[in-house]
Amino acid sequence: MNCHELIDFCFDYIEGALPEPEQVGFRRHLSQCPDCVCFFETYRKTPELTREALATKIPSSVRESIRSFLLARRNG
Repeated sequence: MNCHELIDFCFDYIEGALPEPEQVGFRRHLSQCPDCVCFFETYRKTPELTREALATKIPSSVRESIRSFLLARRNG
């Protein structure tokens, strides 16, 4: 398996839908390619981080500070 194939198979691997021979190749490639390990870990964590970011409530004081700052930059 090469880097491009690994990228193509990430979703199926995470979902458990990747056939066994491709799973073996996927894991073998990850064991030899630090760049793909970094990509895969980021790919795997993205949905979780997105959910956390969307669930985070910005305090109203912070929201107002940001709004004021942006308005001042736009007008100034």
